[in-house]
Amino acid sequence: MDQAVIYSRVSTDEQADKGYSMRAQEERLTGYCALKGYSIEHHFMDDYSAKTFERPGFQKLLEFLKHNKSISRLIVVKWDRFSRNITDALQMIKTLRKMNVEVVAIEQPIDWSIPEQKMMLAIYLAAPEIENERRSMNTISGMRRAMKEGRWLVMPPVGYIKQKDNRNKPILIPGEKAKLVKEAFEMYATGNYHLEHVRADLNKKGLKLGRAQFWCMIRNPVYYGKIEIKAYKEEPKQLVDGIHAPIVSEELFNEVQRVASGKAKIKSKTRKENIAFPLRGFIVCSKCGKNLTASVSRGNGGLYTYYHCQPGCAERHVAMEVHSTFSTLLSSLSLKPEVALLYKKILGDMKRSDQGLTTEYRRNLKIKINKYNEYIEITDHKFLKDEIDKETYDRMLMKYKKELKELNSQLFNSSVVLKDTSELDYGFNLLSDLKSVYDKSPLNLKRNLISSIFPEKLIFENKKYRTTKPSEILKLLFNNYKGSQLSEKKMSAKNSAHSGQVASGRIELPSKV
Repeated sequence: MDQAVIYSRVSTDEQADKGYSMRAQEERLTGYCALKGYSIEHHFMDDYSAKTFERPGFQKLLEFLKHNKSISRLIVVKWDRFSRNITDALQMIKTLRKMNVEVVAIEQPIDWSIPEQKMMLAIYLAAPEIENERRSMNTISGMRRAMKEGRWLVMPPVGYIKQKDNRNKPILIPGEKAKLVKEAFEMYATGNYHLEHVRADLNKKGLKLGRAQFWCMIRNPVYYGKIEIKAYKEEPKQLVDGIHAPIVSEELFNEVQRVASGKAKIKSKTRKENIAFPLRGFIVCSKCGKNLTASVSRGNGGLYTYYHCQPGCAERHVAMEVHSTFSTLLSSLSLKPEVALLYKKILGDMKRSDQGLTTEYRRNLKIKINKYNEYIEITDHKFLKDEIDKETYDRMLMKYKKELKELNSQLFNSSVVLKDTSELDYGFNLLSDLKSVYDKSPLNLKRNLISSIFPEKLIFENKKYRTTKPSEILKLLFNNYKGSQLSEKKMSAKNSAHSGQVASGRIELPSKV
């Protein structure tokens, strides 16, 4: 009795729309083998797209054939169950033949002894591939047509929600966070704030976005009523009027782009004040927890600079003393030699070894990515055909994209291999001489350096600095020995009433080395 393995496959749309259920295929395959007198050694199954052979079930099938040389046939119902890619299919047939395994499609039989039958094989294999490509083209065409009409088709950007218009089609409308989005544009357009400062400020108010998401937001023309359509084949990139209400004006959006590109000019008065007070925005009042501002006073024939609290609070510090103490603080912060040595050793080990995960793990990730890309394509197609409602579409798309983002992140991380440590060596050297770097840097780099080292606010009190919250960076990287003791303590009683502004834990930062 000839030995055979049977293989069945479905994908989401096929099982729902065409009735290609696993049970139906299994019944057809087992009936055929009984009729032919074949012994079924194993039944392999997949619920993945047949665009590639990177499917778990098929990979197990190949492994099974390698260890079972007596198998002579691989039996499927139709050729599109085997593959939907003619190039890969022909190569796989060739591979299986070398293993003395014949592929049999019971509803589309091929007589391998007749050369002309290979033409029929090509037709059987090409048809599903053409169907895939045509469906993809129709989906893309439909989506681009809708976008040219001014419709936003994917998940609504932050600040917007989706509703149905009078034609029962999805449309964007400003949501609860629209005011925060507008505030972010207005704040950044002044040119007085680093993008990260704007993001941190708006995050506290409820506009919680990562750095990359925030950058994409201020660059997205959807916020002033436009839809960007990417270039496709011979069609160039287009910017069309959207049918949704804008959140910001075109003038404000353009001003933000000028600031982001470094072309915007800041008023000289603001620039002079900022240069004189690089720590403004980083220090909070030790009494009330509000941000300290700064100003210049004239008296006794000269100008005097101060950091001080808002009217009604007596907190006030001479700017020269604030700056001098901060400069001394930077001198005391040096990278631990043993930490630098350890990091360099770890990085060296990483450079010498393969940090990617196993081939099998990466292959499985790619299979899952292909699967979720297929799910998204199917969902778009069904939505355009009005087969699913907006709520179902949004829910499914959000779920699939969330999974896809996580899978792509895992795939990327599995292939990261450190190739060059020169920039990291430069960073270690920089951290070994922070004061010198700070003193020589222009204003924008000084502020970037401050925010990088001290992600939380600073408090200047009794000629010493402390943080409103423990800094993990300082704990990890810098000396915390005798002269530079970094210790967590409870807030004093006088600050306890302001726990909303200043956290209960803090780090005491030294004023002397």
